[in-house]
Amino acid sequence: MARPTFTLTRRVEFHETDAAGLMHFSNFYRWMEVCEHEWFRVLGLEIMSTGADGGQRGWPRRDSACSHLRPLRCGDVVRIRACVEEVGASSLAYAFVFEKDRAGRWTEVAHGKMTTIHVRKDAAGRMESEPMPPAVRAAFTPAGRPA
Repeated sequence: MARPTFTLTRRVEFHETDAAGLMHFSNFYRWMEVCEHEWFRVLGLEIMSTGADGGQRGWPRRDSACSHLRPLRCGDVVRIRACVEEVGASSLAYAFVFEKDRAGRWTEVAHGKMTTIHVRKDAAGRMESEPMPPAVRAAFTPAGRPA
């Protein structure tokens, strides 16, 4: 059963590096989020929305982790491959693989994971999980598995 996947390619920029010239670890988390947001955009889906009831909807993170295997430096070209690991009633769990282009050969430098929950935030700022929109479920449900 094929899982939905998405790939994004980026270049490490100077402002993303630390005093040692390496990409700061926090940017791996930022890049996972950028990859997720780009995936939603490509599919024509919204990460943030306001419902007819006036409540705001979004996808805050429940869990995230990243393991760093090799350093990245300013100018490195990096491919981020994302796949959906699990589709829950209101959650999406992703896995990410970061690969560096080394003379035309992709080498894994990090891997991460992230679980997001679809929530509604009311006027008082309270957030409650709610079922994900049908369009999101259809886009991220692996082929061959019932939505």
